[in-house]
Amino acid sequence: MKKFSFLLLAASLPLLTGCIDRAQADAKLAKGCEAGVNTMLENGDQIGKVVKTEFTPATEGQGMRHVALTATIKDDWSEQEQTYECVFEEDFGPMNMTHTAAIYQVKVGDKVIGKSGNEIMGDAQDFLKLNEAIRQAMYGN
Repeated sequence: MKKFSFLLLAASLPLLTGCIDRAQADAKLAKGCEAGVNTMLENGDQIGKVVKTEFTPATEGQGMRHVALTATIKDDWSEQEQTYECVFEEDFGPMNMTHTAAIYQVKVGDKVIGKSGNEIMGDAQDFLKLNEAIRQAMYGN
């Protein structure tokens, strides 16, 4: 009986330690949003420092997560603070063992790439570039 209990405990340990909580998922979304924004910035500008990140359920529907990223932007002359928005479609696997997310929309100023309702916003090539940068930042492959 002791051997069976030990095997049961050993088998369940990865399940207990492998759970992904909301904070871990949000951290992954923040990395993806930052990468997406960097692909959309013009004139070689890049995010210098993320000042604040806010996460809320997105109004687009269930399984959607809104990320508001406030960051300083480095350009050749100065630093300025801007807020950018990303919306992700996300899914948690059984018992929160996995978390996957796909970009739904990124807003940088007046420029929007992704979806808005049933309408596709932006250029298809820009969306592919955006999606690849976000995938690399979130999953590293």
